[in-house]
Amino acid sequence: MTSRRAGAHGPSARPQGTFLRRVVLTVLLVLLPALAGVTPPSYAEAAASPAASRSQSVAVSLASSTPRVLRSGSGVVLTGTVHNTGTSAVAAPVVHAGIVDDPLDTRERVDRWGRSGEGFDAAQTVASTGLGRPLPPGGRAAFTIRVPASALPFSYNLASLPTSLTVTDGPSITSGSVRGVQHTYLEWVGGTISRPVDVGWVVPLTLPADPDLFGPSGDKRLAAWRRAIGPDSAIAKTLDALDGQPVTWLVDPTLLEPPGAADLTVRARPEPTPTPTTSSSTSSTSSSSTSAGPTSSSTSTASDPSSTPTTGSTPTPAPSGSTSAATPSTSSSSSSSTSEDDEAEPAPATTVAGLAAELRDRLASTRSTQPVWFLPYGDPDLTALHGSGGAAQVRTHLQQPLSSTLRELGTTMPLWPASDVNQSTLFSLISTWKQVRGTQPPTLLSTRQLTGEQRRTTSESGRRLRDGTPVLTYDEPLSFLAAAGGGDPGLREQRWLAETLSTYQQQPSEHRSMLMLAPRTGQASPAQLARLVGAGRGVPWLRTVSTASLLKETASADRSASPVSSRQSPSVPTQRSPITPSSNDVVGHNRSVVRSMGTILVDSSDVTTGWDRALDELGSTRWRGQATAYGTVLDADTTALDSLTQQVAVRPSTVNFFANSGMLNITVVNNLARPVRDVQLVVTPRKRLLWVKRQPTPLSLPAGGRTTVRVPVEAVAAGTVKVDASLTTPGGAPLGQARGKSVQLKVNVRPTATWIYWVLGMVAGLIFVVGLFRSLRKGPRAETAMPLPDDVPEPTEGDDD
Repeated sequence: MTSRRAGAHGPSARPQGTFLRRVVLTVLLVLLPALAGVTPPSYAEAAASPAASRSQSVAVSLASSTPRVLRSGSGVVLTGTVHNTGTSAVAAPVVHAGIVDDPLDTRERVDRWGRSGEGFDAAQTVASTGLGRPLPPGGRAAFTIRVPASALPFSYNLASLPTSLTVTDGPSITSGSVRGVQHTYLEWVGGTISRPVDVGWVVPLTLPADPDLFGPSGDKRLAAWRRAIGPDSAIAKTLDALDGQPVTWLVDPTLLEPPGAADLTVRARPEPTPTPTTSSSTSSTSSSSTSAGPTSSSTSTASDPSSTPTTGSTPTPAPSGSTSAATPSTSSSSSSSTSEDDEAEPAPATTVAGLAAELRDRLASTRSTQPVWFLPYGDPDLTALHGSGGAAQVRTHLQQPLSSTLRELGTTMPLWPASDVNQSTLFSLISTWKQVRGTQPPTLLSTRQLTGEQRRTTSESGRRLRDGTPVLTYDEPLSFLAAAGGGDPGLREQRWLAETLSTYQQQPSEHRSMLMLAPRTGQASPAQLARLVGAGRGVPWLRTVSTASLLKETASADRSASPVSSRQSPSVPTQRSPITPSSNDVVGHNRSVVRSMGTILVDSSDVTTGWDRALDELGSTRWRGQATAYGTVLDADTTALDSLTQQVAVRPSTVNFFANSGMLNITVVNNLARPVRDVQLVVTPRKRLLWVKRQPTPLSLPAGGRTTVRVPVEAVAAGTVKVDASLTTPGGAPLGQARGKSVQLKVNVRPTATWIYWVLGMVAGLIFVVGLFRSLRKGPRAETAMPLPDDVPEPTEGDDD
């Protein structure tokens, strides 16, 4: 090796007796392949190896490397699989293990070997094994390579050795025979380590971007929650795989306290669960406020009253069975099938609340060894919310405090931006957080965001910003190995060990710490994640510590850290958030609807709280890269809330009003399963044919009931008039109809001051005509002389004188 390499690796990495070691290694390379039953490739052929490959038609994966750390006198067993991804068969597949005697003492060299191997000498083959049969296109085969201790004559104090797995068609390694190459690492420890690097693990537990989780009550929603947090969910498997491992859970509280369902109406308030009289009852948390059963409208079946009431409004309660459509308490179903065997398995949860309670109990049982941290409810995307709506949007999503039940699990709540933030944005987020929650949040940032470099080594993970905010910096490239795209189990484990070993070698005499933070979504499989966490517990250069001890480092850190612009991209690409100013406007409108409904619903704080929590979910980080799913939930919430406001409505009707003044009867129905109060009814005729003397007083209606409101009106003129009957909340929010519409009543107005005169005139005219007709029929009467009385003398001619 050149003097540059020897100097680069330092005295702790480079061995003595290089010439003797090379002589022994050359002899072994001649003898070892014969012992393995494979024709030995020549040294010149080895020089033409991996990097010179002309065909990469076989994928090689590493399953395990045993032991994990090599020491003097130990061999190693490599197991894995090969997969023929080409279109032609590999007639005589052989897998070769090779090592480059050039230890990787920096993280940059570890990365370069893993990506391309450019700039390294050719690997020297130390063992080979034939698969024994052809490998057809698409075929897979397992392999095991046993490298004896005699093939590893190293004497390093510490070294991460570049290792390759090469697949050839035939026993020789030539440019024409190579079918696939995979680079990996072997770790060598030959001395003692006095100051290992402290490593803490944080594993997020969050919900997937599944719209069914936030849809209406029913089997579909229950199935979605069962997939997300049930016994067979990825979260449950992660808890199983990491059982007993020293990790800290970073939990979205929504997992443990689900929001309300996007139902088109409200369900009846659950009756208090009666105290069980026998010990066989198994009902528990299933009567929580969040239900998974279907909820249907509770419309009253009472008929319209047959007579006009004499009071201003007469509420008519619904029949006793009108609210039976509400979801029944699930405690009866769990207690009806009580087993006589006290040791029987508990029945699986049958509600969303039951599933959440089971997960909550499980986290509580391990919190002494696996602490619980919490994200804000819904894991809000504070970066996107700030960019689309400023501090006001951020403030809205930070207002929900942890419940007393969750505070028993943990009280630490860090600020974890979902994407890179500049200095002004970060300090704005921290300032808003302090205003809302009253404390400085421990903030999680990648080392790249504070240093501008992916693999720059820092002395401690605990830092402090200029304003005193504590910061825990996580190693982004190493944390990426806990993502689904981090490679197969064996490769990602060896890569993680190689990078941590090179980190230790840079400053072996100083105390340092590192934080591993798994991604929110797209995590590696639970088994792979557990393997990474376990790997740190089995190597001497690392010491697994609690995250609480890492947080303590921030107390003594200098106030000097601040975000810097980085030209390097994140290890995990950041997806675009669908949160925009227009979507914020829609969510804001929906929040105002919830507040308005809260002013009329009686004793229904659970309804408004559930809806507030449901709308908070629309600000979640989980929607990054999931615009379609986000739009589905936003539309479903909007539709459900619009339907909710239409459940208190005026019944359209046609009314005949034959009077100068009187009462106009209007029927108002409440199809909700909760009573309402302070409902405002405003009656407005569209023409001046009818005058409303006085608007009705605020209304109260029972659950599923109706009332007839008598509105005093006066007829102005005859005709047909449409009357708008608008229902509103005390704040003026519309009820009863779709946005911008009102219910119309059709009133036929016939005031008595008009029609009575017409009737009397017609009667008088009829009498006159009849009398005239009768007189014309009889004709004129004849004259008849009337005789004089006896005492009157007859007149004589001389009387005139």
